Amino acid sequence: MSGPKTILITGASSGFGLVTARKLAGAGHRVFGTSRNPSGCEADGFALLPLDVTSDESVSECITSLRERVGRIDVLVNNAGLAQDSLVEETPLEQARPVFETNFWGVVRLTNAVLPWMREQGSGLIVNVSSLAGLVGTPGQGFYAASKHALEGYTEALRAELTGQSIRIVLVEPGFFQTNLHSSMVRRSNQIAAYDGLRQRVSNRLERSFTDGGDPEQVAEMIQHVIGENARRFRYLVGSDAHTTHRLRKWLPEAWFQNGLRRKFGIG
Repeated sequence: MSGPKTILITGASSGFGLVTARKLAGAGHRVFGTSRNPSGCEADGFALLPLDVTSDESVSECITSLRERVGRIDVLVNNAGLAQDSLVEETPLEQARPVFETNFWGVVRLTNAVLPWMREQGSGLIVNVSSLAGLVGTPGQGFYAASKHALEGYTEALRAELTGQSIRIVLVEPGFFQTNLHSSMVRRSNQIAAYDGLRQRVSNRLERSFTDGGDPEQVAEMIQHVIGENARRFRYLVGSDAHTTHRLRKWLPEAWFQNGLRRKFGIG
């Protein structure tokens, strides 16, 4: 996809979304970011639009407004996400549901809203930001991992169904990075005695993984690369931990891999 593009990035007020929006705007693309509570960002070279990805009405209003403002949308980056720091059994469903509403159904809403537009213009690219947790069920992030596994299966199916329509869809799969995602994580509200001791060890390992994570700029660079090469591949891993985990999952016996995963998170 050579030349400047019109790009919409969800969750662009912080983290991967903000860094990516700045980078793409700096490269000459016309970038629109979204946030539940937008404020400015014109100084960063892109506009920030109001959007709640969990609301059908908000998605419809955002896309309608954008269509009135620009003639086409070349790239949608589904980046908005909600993380989790809680053991599965200790997480009430009312706390788990928002994770799916944001990470999975939010992507579905945005994608369904832009597909007719892209089909009408004859081309388009959708970049779904998944996670290492879309490849591995990480302890302490069970519902987050489940939402990203759902995203992976959905994206793979939709990619096949879009064959012949000149619309591409890809996955970008980052490992742990130094973003503020962990500061807004869904936290436990229940405590079950069977998990005393384990609970804090897993939480500490998660916190350390984010703190020791890579520079989010790497993810922005990967998304820029995907757009520049017109998404020749389907999956794009980002970060040494994502690449290492993918290789270990592929080559190690399952029992060995699971033992290593438990050790990493202080289990057993």
